[in-house]
Amino acid sequence: MREFVSIAIGKGQVPVYLAAPERGAPGAAIVLLFHRDGIDDFTKTVVERLAGQGYLVAVPDVYHRCPSETPPKERKALLSDREVVADVAATADFLCARGDVAADRVVVMGHCMGGRMALLAAGRLPRFRACIVYYGGSVNRSWGDGPTPFETLRNIDCPVLGFFGNLDKHPSPADVDQIDAELTAHAVPHVFHRYPDAGHGFQNPQHSAPAERAASEDAWEKTLAFLRETVG
Repeated sequence: MREFVSIAIGKGQVPVYLAAPERGAPGAAIVLLFHRDGIDDFTKTVVERLAGQGYLVAVPDVYHRCPSETPPKERKALLSDREVVADVAATADFLCARGDVAADRVVVMGHCMGGRMALLAAGRLPRFRACIVYYGGSVNRSWGDGPTPFETLRNIDCPVLGFFGNLDKHPSPADVDQIDAELTAHAVPHVFHRYPDAGHGFQNPQHSAPAERAASEDAWEKTLAFLRETVG
């Protein structure tokens, strides 16, 4: 089943795109955080691939506070970390209250700015079993007046899996090195995979270079293996 549901948060509602496969017992769930273009065809393709493996997937529309007339590509500038964390927390609460979700098997995952938001959420909300990051940049910048995602990496209490292209400029290989070193310094278990001939956004099918498609499929295989190992 694929549908939009609304989750209460304060005096408002968070629209969430939900894929809930049929299963006979409570299982793992994934809070998927989208890239700049929002809940588009790419994000829905990711949802389908994860749901096809039996995972319940929820994508909170963190753009819901933005004026409707704001073009999608301009909405990112209107986000705040505090509100993103609140939306992720509400989504996780909603999942954990469902009878088909095992509350101790919830993963946070994201692409591009969603990867940044996944690290942000994992550092602020000690409730996730795992965190998966695809080429998330800007971790040294705060969206608002709170600490940056980089400053809360030390608080992550779950394993982190990351995928990055060495041709990417945002995050650059040096940025990834910095994240790697910070996680290592605070004994946060993590594995980063880097692809020498891939740039930013390589998991999106619109990136059709052979090296990017190879990186995408390799990353998918490693993602699914990691999910099986951490949440079943």
